[in-house]
Amino acid sequence: MSSILRRITADDRREAASVLDDFKVALATAGTELPSTGIDWNCASVTGVILIDLGSAPVSVVTKLTDVIRDGVRARREPPQVAWYPRAGQAVTLNAADGAPLAAEVVVATRRLVTIRLDGHR
Repeated sequence: MSSILRRITADDRREAASVLDDFKVALATAGTELPSTGIDWNCASVTGVILIDLGSAPVSVVTKLTDVIRDGVRARREPPQVAWYPRAGQAVTLNAADGAPLAAEVVVATRRLVTIRLDGHR
């Protein structure tokens, strides 16, 4: 790579190395790895464009990556779960151990404590 092109692409090369390291850490967190990832320095020396080569991988790794990507896409599509905090005086339905519904009323409600009175039990 010429010294001028090397100087022009220095930030891009550092960014590519950082992105590849981050990608490898994310894969490791997901319990997998791509065994032959790397940075295509040859393309960079000709075009100035830095490419990350994901290399070859066995079917088992690609299957795991497909599952991880699908899970991530699904998580992004689903609305975030919002914590529910009952209010004093609010009617709620609980389930008994046998699954039978129990009507109840919230007596006291804070973020740390909820006191409930079963209807008919004063």
